[in-house]
Amino acid sequence: MLEYCKAVDRQVWPHQHPLRQFDKDLSGEILRKLEERGADLDRLLEMEEKDIGALIRYAPGGKLVKQYLGYFPSIQLSATVSPITRTVLKVDLVIMPVFIWKDRFHGTAQRWWILVEDSENDHIYHSELFTLTKRMAKGEPHKLSFTVPIFEPHPPQYYIHAISDSWLHAEAFYTITFHNLPLPEARTSHTELLDLKPLPVSSLGNASYEALYRFSHFNPIQTQIFHVLYHTDNNVLLGAPTGSGKTISAELAMLHLFNTQPDMKVIYIAPLKAIVRERMGDWQKRLVSQLGKKMVEMTGDYTPDLMALLSADIIISTPEKWDGISRNWHTRSYVTKVGLMILDEIHLLGADRGPILEVIVSRMRYISSQTERAIRFVGLSTALANAGDLADWLGVEETGLFNFKPSVRPVPLEVHIQGYPGKYYCPRMNSMNKPAYAAICTHSPAKPVLIFVSSRRQTRLTALDLIQFAASDEHPRQFLDMSEDALQMVLSQILVCTSTLAWGVNLPAHLVIIKGTEYYDGKSKRYVDFPITDILQMMGRAGRPQFDQHGKAVILVHEPKKSFYKKFLYEPFPVESSLREHLHDHLNAEIISGTICNKQDAVHYLTWTYFFRRLMVNPAYYGLENADPEFISSYLSSLVQSTFEDLEDSGCIKMDEDSVESMMLGSIASQYYLSYMTVSMFGSNIGPDTSLEVFLHVLSAASEFDELPVRHNEEKYNEGLSEKVKYPVDKNRLDDPHVKANLLFQAHFSQLDLPISDYVTDLKSV
Repeated sequence: MLEYCKAVDRQVWPHQHPLRQFDKDLSGEILRKLEERGADLDRLLEMEEKDIGALIRYAPGGKLVKQYLGYFPSIQLSATVSPITRTVLKVDLVIMPVFIWKDRFHGTAQRWWILVEDSENDHIYHSELFTLTKRMAKGEPHKLSFTVPIFEPHPPQYYIHAISDSWLHAEAFYTITFHNLPLPEARTSHTELLDLKPLPVSSLGNASYEALYRFSHFNPIQTQIFHVLYHTDNNVLLGAPTGSGKTISAELAMLHLFNTQPDMKVIYIAPLKAIVRERMGDWQKRLVSQLGKKMVEMTGDYTPDLMALLSADIIISTPEKWDGISRNWHTRSYVTKVGLMILDEIHLLGADRGPILEVIVSRMRYISSQTERAIRFVGLSTALANAGDLADWLGVEETGLFNFKPSVRPVPLEVHIQGYPGKYYCPRMNSMNKPAYAAICTHSPAKPVLIFVSSRRQTRLTALDLIQFAASDEHPRQFLDMSEDALQMVLSQILVCTSTLAWGVNLPAHLVIIKGTEYYDGKSKRYVDFPITDILQMMGRAGRPQFDQHGKAVILVHEPKKSFYKKFLYEPFPVESSLREHLHDHLNAEIISGTICNKQDAVHYLTWTYFFRRLMVNPAYYGLENADPEFISSYLSSLVQSTFEDLEDSGCIKMDEDSVESMMLGSIASQYYLSYMTVSMFGSNIGPDTSLEVFLHVLSAASEFDELPVRHNEEKYNEGLSEKVKYPVDKNRLDDPHVKANLLFQAHFSQLDLPISDYVTDLKSV
């Protein structure tokens, strides 16, 4: 069907030569001869100019045909496949444009359909529209990541098929073969929830502890794990759904430490600043004011002084802050005074910031082995598919492992998944507003509702539409539009908010509506799916333990993804490590601290990591054929060697025959928590005569600004800002995060007004 649409659009029959799409530039005579000689694109690409001229019996025509072959849209595909479970594969597809961009033919963007097909069953397992812009066509290869199902017995192969949305015969293929692909063992073991009599709060045996809680009895999960947490020093991994009281479970371990080792500290690691603030607010009211404990916060916004850290009983920190501080543990006594480490949302180990979480746990376990002082670890997570590996890495024995099923919730959850067609994001979001209103009227006409959307702009658009529907139903006062910055407003009945509100703000509702499961990723310039963990976190806000017998969640998704969400919202995903991609900075930090002095030390250091545990269990995910000891040993040695070489090239370390020592740039990177690439770039580009303009360009080119969000259509704001600032920026890269960082720096120094409130938030982060 697409082929016929393109044929109508191009006014070319599908059986005619593809170069007829340049019929305004190539003569009909040349095109007719190419068709008569049966010279298809592949054959022409292999021929020289003079051979093409001889083929069509017109020598100058050979050069012309070769020139227009270069303009014909063409891409090359390559892919790596990593098994996540026995039934799910992660595909990393690399797309390389191999044609010359000309605005007259290609406009501002070319779109390609990416399809994954099963050759035997004629089934499409994945489809997405990839947009290639002019700038992307001239730059690096582009990477897409997605998941596809796999079934046993395995088909011989899958095909990845890329088809141009507007050019006939512009296609590319790549074959994924399943020959010798080792799949991980299916080893999901869950803890049964026992039918126990709920324990009363009086079981704490301490009146001041009992006064901390406003309820009379612990819930079933807390009852089952009470003894291990409150009466033993065992390490614990608790996997349970959102809303099952995991924070109170962690508090039991804290109270046990206060009873048995009051001079030791609790370090609570939360992956997001929002969660840190929530814990600070809650524990300030209870643990600090009622028990007289001292507590400090360590985030990007706050760095307490040394005296506060030394006297603190509880330290609440983000992973980055604790990583920066614990790197120099030899000289910081309070790091070795930690008796309990609580790791909240530890399933985020597989997310972007997971490597930092992995490194600090591995380091704390290493510190414990060096100082011979036991540190108790308590990990909190959603239900896990590979809880055993995580427990093994945390040093959790069988008595401390509790991995409850996703269905074990204090308030049962009823989930409805609805699919919506529509190729384009904004119209599809618009089409979901009426069903969202209908869901409110059906499932929660009078109880609180949370609606999660992907952006602040969507909060406004959604709320306005809902108010219109409510007005026509004569209920206009029901609705309230609020972004996460405006939480002080009074909650009416319905809150439309961005997905970040799911984390760190304990604001449950009877009904949760997730309106769309994608968000705009400024880095890849496309809409990408929220991680499953985020979707589960949003769903977890449904059902209020004190008010509801059950909660309801309605998930509105793009139709092709409906079956994916039906499957994976109930089947726990295994957590994989992403340390390998971020190893340079962490090895550099350990070389600076003296933990690593040679290659063998580095390999030994890796054996402490979660990455090593998963490498043994799922080698194919990390590009290994099998988990034989000699394969693993060789793999780790070459990984360490290549990392050391990169660090040496960047000027951070110096390698001798069998030892490695730190250099000044490496020390700066570790001390100030900078990427090794950033300090290397600074070192080679900043000198005593560097002008302020060049300095700004170098500063904004730091790899730390890669993650600065450039939202949809923000290049227009950047263009406006570029006309007001003192120093020019590259006008062809206004959608680049580094150009935006440069503009924000200049606007700050020149005290210019920023175009929208999002830029104020972005300026704080840079």
